[in-house]
Amino acid sequence: MFGLTIIKNSPVKIVILLIAVGSLVMTNVFFHFALSSNPTQSTTVQLRPQPNPIKSILLWNGSGRKEIRAFGLGQEAFINQNCTFTQCYMTDNRSEHPIEHYDAVVVVFNDEFTWEDELRMPQFKNGRNPNQRLVFCTQEAPVALKAYYNMTALSNLFNWTMTYRTNADIPFIYGRITPKAGALKPEDIARFRVRARRPGGPLRNKTVAWMVSHCDTHSQRETYVKELSKYIDVDIYGGCGNLSCALDVLHHSDPQCYDMLESNYKFYLSFENALCPDYVTEKFFKIMGHDILPVVYGGADYAKHAPAHSFIDAGKFKPKELAAYLKLLDANDTLYNEYFWWKDHYRVEFSVNDMSRHGFCDLCQKLHEPVDYKSYKELVSEWGDGNKCKPFDPSIIS
Repeated sequence: MFGLTIIKNSPVKIVILLIAVGSLVMTNVFFHFALSSNPTQSTTVQLRPQPNPIKSILLWNGSGRKEIRAFGLGQEAFINQNCTFTQCYMTDNRSEHPIEHYDAVVVVFNDEFTWEDELRMPQFKNGRNPNQRLVFCTQEAPVALKAYYNMTALSNLFNWTMTYRTNADIPFIYGRITPKAGALKPEDIARFRVRARRPGGPLRNKTVAWMVSHCDTHSQRETYVKELSKYIDVDIYGGCGNLSCALDVLHHSDPQCYDMLESNYKFYLSFENALCPDYVTEKFFKIMGHDILPVVYGGADYAKHAPAHSFIDAGKFKPKELAAYLKLLDANDTLYNEYFWWKDHYRVEFSVNDMSRHGFCDLCQKLHEPVDYKSYKELVSEWGDGNKCKPFDPSIIS
């Protein structure tokens, strides 16, 4: 045979033959790797492995949520959202691959889920993939989840959290207020307050507005507002009041509603439904994006989220005292305008698109970074009966 003749007649040719065979073997290895690492691309074969392979994400539930719809699915979502890392693919189809296939499984916790399948936790019949990250994802306050989930049963299950908490592995917050050009010094703030611009729009002849749909809350904000209304007029829009404003499918309240508030009112009640650590929702950030002064009521440290002297904290006033202070500002344009000193120096992100883009882009990036494996031994202390949410203090209105 020809091969035997080569082997018998030339040692040099033996080396050439071995090199040729080795090249064929390595080519086959790379060919197999390309097919197995990217099975969805059957028409294009790459002969060397990707330096940043695509990370697969299974959205276990909650695909109907507005923040999911705003971001999208597939790899195109990460590209279209201009993520820093786009090598991720997200699906909500549980049957597309075995659950062990995914680099991350995101489980959404929500108090609006009604189907048992939405509340059910993932099952790992073949055991957990040690390289997989199970992600606890929520934007709800712990008190809202309590009636739906047994946090004690979720010990040693989740690897990462994706929430509004400041200690979350992936921040999933409702908004951001960031300086346009570096940090400001205290003396700068004092100077800007003195020459603060007047909020735009026509002369506003109304004082306080509030848009609200949940009328019976853990924070008992409705109790505070009822007492406040004895001393200053409060116009209530939504299901808890006698005024209405148009709704948007994705944004709840139509953006035009906020334009209307900005044109007619000086103050807006950004009152949260629960007094929980770090819990600051769109009720605050949307108003900060408009020329209307928010009055906050919540369990967060708002100074961590917004510039100094840009909001009024109702928790530091009794309702009668708050009404008196709002009337003082209403009558004094100089004092009122000082609360808008920051507008030319900060930018506000408050849309659902902003929120979801940051959250899922950060998740994709974290999947590509080297991190130590961990799991949460318990969730009860923050999301169960041990949460640090504060009850309503009756003494605040007495």
